[in-house]
Amino acid sequence: MDFAVQTGLVVFSHDGRIQFGWRDIETGEFHAEADGKCIPGVIGALEFSADVIH
Repeated sequence: MDFAVQTGLVVFSHDGRIQFGWRDIETGEFHAEADGKCIPGVIGALEFSADVIH
């Protein structure tokens, strides 16, 4: 069975928090997947791909 693959980001912020998120290509800001709010103090992000989406 084939699954749709969705790419997202694991976002790291200066306060030690790690969140799943996405990046606005127009503003360059990172937003949390949980609530869509802007993530302040981002120091890095890694792409991830899920083999199952819900």
